[in-house]
Amino acid sequence: MDYPVNILLVDDRPDEFLSVQALLADTPYRLVGASSGMDALKCLLEQEFALIIMDVLMPDMDGFETAKRIKMRQKSRDIPIIFLTALTSELENYMIAYTAGAIDFLTKPFHPIVLKSKIDGFVRLYKTHKELQIKSQELEAANVVLTELKETAEVALRIKSGFLAMMSHEIRTPLNGIIAMSDVLRTSELETDDLEMAEIIHTSGHALLSVINHILDFTKIESGKMELDYELFNLHACLKETMDLFRALAKERNLSMEMDIDPAIPALLVGDPNRLRQVLNNLIGNAIKFTASGGVKVHTRLRQSLDGVLQLEFVVEDTGIGIPADKMGYLFQPFTQIGATINRKFGGTGLGLSICKMLVELMGGTIYAKQGIEQGAVFIFTIQVTEGQPD
Repeated sequence: MDYPVNILLVDDRPDEFLSVQALLADTPYRLVGASSGMDALKCLLEQEFALIIMDVLMPDMDGFETAKRIKMRQKSRDIPIIFLTALTSELENYMIAYTAGAIDFLTKPFHPIVLKSKIDGFVRLYKTHKELQIKSQELEAANVVLTELKETAEVALRIKSGFLAMMSHEIRTPLNGIIAMSDVLRTSELETDDLEMAEIIHTSGHALLSVINHILDFTKIESGKMELDYELFNLHACLKETMDLFRALAKERNLSMEMDIDPAIPALLVGDPNRLRQVLNNLIGNAIKFTASGGVKVHTRLRQSLDGVLQLEFVVEDTGIGIPADKMGYLFQPFTQIGATINRKFGGTGLGLSICKMLVELMGGTIYAKQGIEQGAVFIFTIQVTEGQPD
């Protein structure tokens, strides 16, 4: 990128201006002349300069005093100054020059190649500085735009989450009434056709309620309103109760169900058993749903124990249809199914696994999936709990 490069020559002798001008004739630099220190200070107020070349012996105010004043001004203090003077190159003159703020000291008559190379070097530094300035301004402008976009997205997210939560709540209230009435109809003396319709209402109502509950959980977690309820619980009882919910369905489908708990895990833990059950319910429910033969196993291991904080690992393994390798990366994304055919056959919102991921992370753990050794899928997640003490 090209920038206008101004160089200020401060010297009361016109012939010196002509000499330096001739030296820079083949360059794009613009040489500006000032015949005194006061003229130089005036030029610095009006224009921007990449470099100042200045004589020392001038009327009214010498170069040393001019340099000091230049360095006192906010606008000009960073401009490099080269003294080009007829003074002798004694150490005292060097010390005064550098103390005044100069960056170099050349004596007349000057060597054209030396002066030209120094000017070119300082101009390169000036251009680099200008480019960095422009990049910095562009980044600042981009950051302003990104901040505005982020704030807009956050507002939209809050509106969306609030709308989904409100609508889900409003739908769930009458839906509970529909499910309750369908339960009454199912226990009534109905004709076979009417009973089948009541069963359809009951099943569809529960399926819709599951979708609504998923949306409510998703919006709560997404908006940061989901909080854990820590309490004392027994892991064995928690896991057994969860498994028992599915034993009737597993028996109906001739599937085996097994569980084992690492004996190193303390009997009592402090954590959120309800959120743990929710994750297990989803994973075990999926395992059974996608398994036609074989069974489901749940293993629990103690991965780490440090100062009363325990890391537990849960493994939910099935012998079902498995997960295509190219779909592994999409499993825990919201509203995602592993395939249209699977979705039509088995149903679901595509929110269950994303909610599991959010809950597991809320409980200080991670979750991932992999293929089974022979067939099926394996879901592995960890959580953090603390060792509990009996009352």
